[in-house]
Amino acid sequence: MADKRCENGHFIDEAWDICPYCPQDESEPEIPVVRPRSLEQAVNPQPVVAPQPMPRAVPSGPVAAAPAEREAPMPRALPTAAVAAQRPDRDAGALNARHSLAAAGSGSLSAVALSPVERTIAAQRLDASKQLKRYVVGWLVGLNGPLRGESFPVRMGRNVIGRDRRSDIVINDDQASSHHADLVFRPEERRFILMDHNSTNGTYVNETEIEPRRDLIEKDVVRIGSHRFLFSPLCHDGFHWDDEGPLK
Repeated sequence: MADKRCENGHFIDEAWDICPYCPQDESEPEIPVVRPRSLEQAVNPQPVVAPQPMPRAVPSGPVAAAPAEREAPMPRALPTAAVAAQRPDRDAGALNARHSLAAAGSGSLSAVALSPVERTIAAQRLDASKQLKRYVVGWLVGLNGPLRGESFPVRMGRNVIGRDRRSDIVINDDQASSHHADLVFRPEERRFILMDHNSTNGTYVNETEIEPRRDLIEKDVVRIGSHRFLFSPLCHDGFHWDDEGPLK
């Protein structure tokens, strides 16, 4: 509790030399009042006034350039990660090398993880003369429809028959499946084997459905969909191709 009074009877703190409640005379200079930190000041702090900036000195030399003629500020450099994100293809390898150098410090360059180097591998050239040639071993001859009189060669190994244009023997028939059947020639056994490939409408030989395969002999009639073909073999027990190619 304040126990000191000023000349006008105001109760003030003992540490105060000037009463803040008394009016100030015009003749007296303005003296800042220094108040002790009390509970009231802690609860209700006074706002701090920011200092006013000092006026700029005008140069005595030539007149300064206009704002439009002043040098433009240099653009701020982007972080390395942002630059790499904008140019991933060109700077990804350089960025990785930079990070590796920073991690290595003063170590040797051999410890730096560089990007993999592209290499060209020479592939062995295949000899065309050593590849197995698929000789013709028989024919399928069309008997009706647009394929009547047309011959389709049957070659050594597997011959794919179906509606797909990639087949060895293409049959343009709505009742034929894309991969309808396989006609296989086994040279070691001299056998022609016709196998149905899970077709929708089945494969027939001499109007009998095969389940799922059947050996073909000369003049068998094969029906796939609405198309009929006559089978004519070239190779048999006394006539076949050997490994060198000439007829034997």
